[in-house]
Amino acid sequence: MKHNLFTFILIGLCIFSSCQKENTILEYTIDTRGKPLHDGKTLLSMKNNHYLYDLKIVNSFCLLFDDLSDTTFWAYKIGTHLKPIATMEQHFKRIAGGKPLFTKEIDPQDKKSDTIFWVKNNLYCKSLILNSTNNETNISTLHFNNKNKILSYDFNLTTKDTYAIPIVRNRKNPFYLFNQDSGYYWVDPSPSIEKIMPNDVLSYTNTICLNESQNTIVSAYRFTNYISFYKLNGILKTTVKFGEKPIIPIIKSNQNKIDIKNTSKCFTYICGTPQYVYCLYDGSSDFTAPSKIAIFQWNGKHIATRQADRNLRAIAVDKKNKYILAIASNYNGQDIIKYNLE
Repeated sequence: MKHNLFTFILIGLCIFSSCQKENTILEYTIDTRGKPLHDGKTLLSMKNNHYLYDLKIVNSFCLLFDDLSDTTFWAYKIGTHLKPIATMEQHFKRIAGGKPLFTKEIDPQDKKSDTIFWVKNNLYCKSLILNSTNNETNISTLHFNNKNKILSYDFNLTTKDTYAIPIVRNRKNPFYLFNQDSGYYWVDPSPSIEKIMPNDVLSYTNTICLNESQNTIVSAYRFTNYISFYKLNGILKTTVKFGEKPIIPIIKSNQNKIDIKNTSKCFTYICGTPQYVYCLYDGSSDFTAPSKIAIFQWNGKHIATRQADRNLRAIAVDKKNKYILAIASNYNGQDIIKYNLE
């Protein structure tokens, strides 16, 4: 009887220890110093009648969105220079809401199809199929779940749920997941972040990227130097501080609102590959500092930090993690820069 009782106690302690370990939130700090990226090569330059704001690499193609030109979408073949193979005219300037954006979810390593998606708020989702053999594209509009009524950005689509960030932020939650049957689940911010942040909900402005096969979604914050790793069910796993001191948003006197103009901009863009997630860091209040890129495994482990030679607007990385393409401003417009990672 005593032996049985001892066995039950031992099993109980093991279960309790396992649960404690499962619920433990890892927190750590990383240095902001980074290894310089190799000299960037300009693959494409556009004048100031264009404004490139989002990009994606799909195998041998670079895809770009343009907010000023009559051509809103560009598809290029990647080589020594970017060779245009397809465009799409601007047809939706008068439609209410924000600009179309590529979805951020990561394709599995073994995916063969050159299919990507973009969403314009909750209005429509388009699929683009690229044929690398004959450089042809096929664009079609898909049925999009209109039960999600929250106008959003940074869409990440999985086999079951939609993850996104509300355009009009009225709560601290960094993002939500939406299921057609169960509705919305709002994910809580890290307690460590919430502890230092002001009450203004705009302080929690962020960007997200999801890897379904790794059961992970990453949230990087614009106005504070933190990154959080979550399971897809919204459970927080890891929070990382980029630098020894926390960056806290500046609040306008007597207004209790964030001073966006004078507050330092931290993580401004995020993208990923099957192996890594790449978080683009600014570090200035006016988007003038040379950018850094913090690179992590999907389990939250920091791998490296790379230092760019100029300020970058957005980045994309090829599936094999060999190079980065970046949008950057120049004196007359914008460049697409290629940086080798090897």
